[in-house]
Amino acid sequence: MKSRLLLSVLIAAALAAPSYAAPKRVTTPATARVFPMLRENAFPVPMPKHIAAAIREAAAQHGVDPNLIASMAFRESRFDASAVSRAGAIGVMQLKPRTAAGLGVKNSYDARDNILGGAKYLRAMLDRFNGDVDLSLAAYNAGPELVAQKGVKATSEAVAYVAAVKAMYTVATRNF
Repeated sequence: MKSRLLLSVLIAAALAAPSYAAPKRVTTPATARVFPMLRENAFPVPMPKHIAAAIREAAAQHGVDPNLIASMAFRESRFDASAVSRAGAIGVMQLKPRTAAGLGVKNSYDARDNILGGAKYLRAMLDRFNGDVDLSLAAYNAGPELVAQKGVKATSEAVAYVAAVKAMYTVATRNF
């Protein structure tokens, strides 16, 4: 009886969560969240195989839909591990050096290390904003403190970022 009740609760929780934001990670294989396959060919530029592998690894490790991570990576750098922004953000997920260091990223130019760090940061934002993807994406772009004070519209850049990532995510997950 208890196992049926537990199974019912777990199924209800899985159905209630948005498809791109897993609930907090559960370590038992029987209750692990399963995401759709990474749609590597859904993006306007080819996704390198090593980037796809790192995205799949980061998604599994941090409990985030790989297509959401890929949509962010495309928006941030077009999958370019050597990208550097005017603000000094580096790599595929465009991590600033201080943020990268806090996430344990040793080399921001290493695509795998950068993607794992970016997914870890996204997971932290999803946890902080109770799974709200719009707020989490805005916080990834504009910073969590500003978004906590002002919301999704914290900056015009954050508004554009959220819209672009969600549009790419919609394309990547179409027909799933």
